[in-house]
Amino acid sequence: MDTDAGPRIKVVCRYQQFRATNKIIEKLRKGQSTAERSGVVWHTQGSGKSLTMVFVARMLRASSDLSDYKILLINDRVDLEDQLGETAKLIGGRVRTIESANALRGELSTDASDINMVMVHKFQVRQEALPVSVAEALGTYKAIPTAETFGVVNPSSRIILMIDEAHRTQGSDLGDNIFEAFPNAARIAFTGTPLKTERHGDKKTHKRFGAYIDEYKLMDAVDDGATLQILYEGRTADSALYDKGGFEEAFENLFQDRTDEELLAIKKKYGATGDIFEAEKRIEAIAADMVEHYLSNIFPNGFKAQVVCHSKLAAVRYKAAIDAQLKARVEALRASPDVNSEELRKLAFLKSAVIISGDGTNEAAYITQARKEAREMNAVDNFCRSFDMEDLDKANTGIAFLIVCDMLLTGFDAPIEQVMYIDKKITEHTLLQAIARTNRVKKGKSRGFIVDYVGLTESLTDALKVYSESGELDELHNGLKNITSEMPVLDERYRRLVQLFQAHKVADIEAFVTGELPSVEDDSAVVSKAVSVLKDERVRADFDVYLKKFLTSLDVILPNPAAHGYRVPAKRFGYILAVAKERYKDSSLNLRDAGEKVRTLINDHLISLGINPKVAPVELLDADFINKLHQNAGGDDEAKASEMEHAIRKHCTVHHDEDPAFYKSLSEKVENLITAHRDNWGRLAEELEKLRDVAIKGREKGEEGMSREATTFFEHIANEIYPDGEVPSADRDAMKALMEALVDTMQQTIGSLDFWNNANKQRQLRSEIKRALMLCKIDALKEKRERIAVEVMNLAKNRHTELLRGAEGEGET
Repeated sequence: MDTDAGPRIKVVCRYQQFRATNKIIEKLRKGQSTAERSGVVWHTQGSGKSLTMVFVARMLRASSDLSDYKILLINDRVDLEDQLGETAKLIGGRVRTIESANALRGELSTDASDINMVMVHKFQVRQEALPVSVAEALGTYKAIPTAETFGVVNPSSRIILMIDEAHRTQGSDLGDNIFEAFPNAARIAFTGTPLKTERHGDKKTHKRFGAYIDEYKLMDAVDDGATLQILYEGRTADSALYDKGGFEEAFENLFQDRTDEELLAIKKKYGATGDIFEAEKRIEAIAADMVEHYLSNIFPNGFKAQVVCHSKLAAVRYKAAIDAQLKARVEALRASPDVNSEELRKLAFLKSAVIISGDGTNEAAYITQARKEAREMNAVDNFCRSFDMEDLDKANTGIAFLIVCDMLLTGFDAPIEQVMYIDKKITEHTLLQAIARTNRVKKGKSRGFIVDYVGLTESLTDALKVYSESGELDELHNGLKNITSEMPVLDERYRRLVQLFQAHKVADIEAFVTGELPSVEDDSAVVSKAVSVLKDERVRADFDVYLKKFLTSLDVILPNPAAHGYRVPAKRFGYILAVAKERYKDSSLNLRDAGEKVRTLINDHLISLGINPKVAPVELLDADFINKLHQNAGGDDEAKASEMEHAIRKHCTVHHDEDPAFYKSLSEKVENLITAHRDNWGRLAEELEKLRDVAIKGREKGEEGMSREATTFFEHIANEIYPDGEVPSADRDAMKALMEALVDTMQQTIGSLDFWNNANKQRQLRSEIKRALMLCKIDALKEKRERIAVEVMNLAKNRHTELLRGAEGEGET
C-alpha cells in the first residue's frame, strides 16, 4: 500500500487480525444459519479493525468456495467512510460507494460478487412531513411515525455485512432496517467498546449480532505495544476552575426550592456547570493551564494536543484564549535579556485550530469564521503532520492544539496526538472512544495523556464498568492509569540501576547519585569505581538499557513535582554515562532514546560541568588527546590507562580495513602490554602512550626489499592463507615479487575515471589478478586464487588513495 510519507509498504496481519479473520472464514464455511455465521469482533481502539475487514475480504476473494460472496462495508460517519475507503482499496478490484437510498436498493439487490461501501444513514425510512392544517390541529409539526418498513433489498445468504463501530447505531431503527434489508446475510460487528451491561437490554452488541468471535482488549494491545498506556490526570482543582466556589453557591441559590433529589438530578443532567463551560474568565484560566502543561510536558517531545469543549461557542473561545497565551509567551520570551533564539522560533511557530460542524443557513458568524479558518489551514491534515519549521509551505504544521466539541472524538487516528484536554461531560463508550485518540504508537511517544478539567473520574469508572461483567474492570484500570501510578515504575527502574552497581561492589553508588557523600573526592572515587565496572561490555549494555528505561519513566512524569526526587539521580547517572562513553569510546552510549525533557535536564547539567554531550569523544589522533586524557582521568592512572587502551582499540577497529595486518599486530601489542603491566597502571599508561605514537604514524615503510604498499598486501594475504601468517621461506621471494607486480598493475588501473563504480573495469582487473596467481609457482596461492583475488580487490579499494600516492613515488622503502 502507499503511505502518506510516500513509500509503498507491505501490510502483514498482526496475530489478532489473523486469528479473527480465520475465525470469521470458519464461521462462514460451517454456519448453517444466519446466527451461526454472525458475531462480534471485539478489538480495542487502535488495533486495526479496518485492516481486519480488508483481510477478511481478501481471504474471501482468494477462497474458491467463498469468492461469490457480496461484501458490504458499513460505517456511520463521512470521515470514517473516507478512511475505510482508502483502506478498502487494498482488497483489490473496484470498491463501490453507495451514494443514496435509491442506489442502495438498485445496486445491492443483484447477485454480483462485488465490494460495496455504504453509510448506515442510507437505511433511513423517510418520514412524510405533516400538512400545515394537520400540524396546527395536532399542535406539532413532528411527523407521525410511518407504518412503512424498509423492506428486503437482497434475500441472498451469500452476503457478508461488516459493520464498523457497530455499538453506535445498531440498536436503533437503522440497525433493524439493515437486518430487514439483508435478512439472510452474515452480520459481523466490529467494535472496540461493545454495549454489554444489563442497562443496555436488547441493545447489547452480542445480543444483536451473536457471540464474540474474537476478543483483543485494551491491555492486550498495551502489552503487545500495539497501543500505548494512557495516563489520567485530574485538574479540576480551584486553581483550574474560575471562581468554582462562587458558581456552586449561585447554582444552589438558583435551585433553592428544589429537593435534594431534584438538585442532584439537575446537577447530573447539566454536569453542575450551567453556563460555566462557556464563561470566558474560566476558559482563559484553563487555557493558561493547558498551555503551561503542553509546553512543559508534550511539546518538548514534538507531539500535539486535542482540546474537547462543551459547545461550539466554548471551542471558539478556547481558540482565542490559547492563541492569546501563546502570543503572550512569545512576547515575554522575546523581551527576556537572555533570549534563546531557537526556543523563540519554535514557540512562535505554534498555533491552534477549531474543528466544528456547521449549523446550516442560520449559522452564527463566529462558527462560519472558525470553519473558514480551519478549512484554509487544512487543519486536520496539518495537525496530523509533524512540526516542520524549515519549509515555508508547511507553516500550518505548527497547529499544536486541535479544538473540538463533537467532531473527531471517535475514529480519528492521529499518532502525533499525545494529550487530550477535556472540558466537557462525556460518558460511557463515547468517553472510552475519545480518550483512545491519544494511545496510538509513534516513535518517541511513551504514553498517552488525558487531562480532565470537569471531574470525569466518576464517569470514567461508570464507563469502565461496562466491561466489568467478565471481571475486566481491573484490567481496564491498568490500561488507563493516573499519572502518579507511574511512580512505582519509576522507583523500580531507579532501584534496578542502583542494584546493578551494588552487585559489582560499588557500595556507595546510591549515596553518590542522591548527592549525600560529604566531599568531591568521595564523589570522584565512586564515579571511578562505577566507570571501571562498565569496562565489561555486558555490564555496559545492561547499564545502557536500565538507564534508558529509567529516563523514559522520568520523562513521562516530569515536570510533575512527584518526580523531583529523581532529577539529581538522573543527572548523576547521566554523568556516569558520559564519562564511560568518553573512556571506552563507545558511541552507543547516548541519550538519543530519552525524551527531550530528560535530555535537556541531563545535558544542561553536563554542560555546566564542562562536558558537552553534543561533542564526540576525543579521538586518538586529535592533537588535544593527551590533555583531555589527563583532564578526564584526574590523576587516576587506571582511568588514564583504560581510556588510552580503548582509544587505541577503537582506532584499530576504525582503520582495520585500510591495513588489516598492521592493525591486527597493533591490537595484539595492546593485549601483550595489558598482560605484562596489569598491576602497574602507571607503567601501562606510559607504554600505551608510546604505542599511540606507533598508531598515529601507521605503517611507515615496507619490509626489506618491498615497497610499503606491496608489504601491506603481502602481510594481509599471508594472514588470510597461512594459519600462522608465516609464508614458507622457500616461497617468500616469489610472493614478494608477485605482490609488487600486482601493486604495479593496480596502480596503473584504478586511477581511471570512476573505476570503483564501473563493474566491467573491476572484472577485468580481477581477471588479471587471478591470471597472475595462476601463473605463479606457489601452490597455496593457486588453489585459493578466487578468495585471494577478492581480498586483493577489497584492500585496493580501501587503499585507493595510498596506492595512487605510491605510484607517484611516495611511501616506498
